[in-house]
Amino acid sequence: MLCLRFDKPTTKGVIILKQFKVGLALGGGAARAFSHIGVLDGLKKHGIPIDIVTGTSMGAIIGAMYVTQPDVAAIKARFKAYIDSDEFDESGFNFFKELDSHDDGFLAEMGRLARRGVFNALMVTKTALVNEKTAASSYAYLIDDLSFEQTRVPFAAVALDLKSGGPVVLKQGRLRDSIAASCAMPGILNPVKLADRLLVDGGWAETVPVRAAHELGADFVIAVDVGDSLRSFDEPRNALDVIARADALARIALNKEQLKAADAILSPQNAVTHWADFSTFEQAIERGEEEVDRQIVAVQRAIKKAHWQKWFSWGG
Repeated sequence: MLCLRFDKPTTKGVIILKQFKVGLALGGGAARAFSHIGVLDGLKKHGIPIDIVTGTSMGAIIGAMYVTQPDVAAIKARFKAYIDSDEFDESGFNFFKELDSHDDGFLAEMGRLARRGVFNALMVTKTALVNEKTAASSYAYLIDDLSFEQTRVPFAAVALDLKSGGPVVLKQGRLRDSIAASCAMPGILNPVKLADRLLVDGGWAETVPVRAAHELGADFVIAVDVGDSLRSFDEPRNALDVIARADALARIALNKEQLKAADAILSPQNAVTHWADFSTFEQAIERGEEEVDRQIVAVQRAIKKAHWQKWFSWGG
């Protein structure tokens, strides 16, 4: 068990309580992100405090559930109930899972739909396959209708602003609105309007929101990357294959660069072969716990080192 709070005398002899804050940055990944639940359980088991949480896409959903009720068993139960619910049946996840092959990302999925002629008309008449009412019912099932100010742990979600082209750290207002923005997969869910911004899935800007955790005041950030590994690539069949592959490569390169800002990285090998396959719920959670067990000694050492570095900086 690490002790992370210390009293430090100032030059005037006054004792000031200082806190070393550990942040947890939960990446996107749809069904693969269930490993985050196992990570939360594993960190608690090993006595690692979680002072700040940030999330992107499904990582934002799980993060929001945790900061409103820091009870991993309750999160598991709520997701299990959701997967068996009418809201899940209407969400469209099963439709995407049943497509003919595994994906290199959402653009690849859209390309397969286009080749099948499923939404050729929709591409020029609508901005998304899933309507806002259907999406809102899923968020309402999983996330309490609270504001950021009501969470038990400081929290932020990340989205991409289509107008400015930059990432947006959402940390004020209604939780469900910000989660909807962070989860708005381009072409699948409608962009979300918040203030003067038009927001979509944060995975296109910051797959694992490490920067956001630092922005909220974390001294040490544990990044949880559940993204799928790069798949093999054969000769492209058409322009859509080329576009999808280039998109996947660009996002992987961006993610790799952004993870350099993390102090520790957990990468659960959850073996979830399709981002929409929620039947792997239990397996993904177990892989998250196993990853914490595998990395815990290194994480504890890194936290201690970072803590002492900050301790000595207070004396400077």
